[in-house]
Amino acid sequence: MEFKKIIIGILVVLFAIVLFQNTQVITVKFLFWEVKMAQILILLLSALLGFAIGYILLHIRGRRKRRG
Repeated sequence: MEFKKIIIGILVVLFAIVLFQNTQVITVKFLFWEVKMAQILILLLSALLGFAIGYILLHIRGRRKRRG
């Protein structure tokens, strides 16, 4: 369990370094929308969305395994 905590800590630190090195404002175009925002926010929101989707899928998968 300690090894897992060390790996997670290292990944969090590396992600924080990447975030703080990407603070410039960029334009994001998606279909008909165009948004200007800091790249740090886009990276953070993308990571949080990915974690949320992974958590939801893991939760749904676990629920299906328990049912049958």
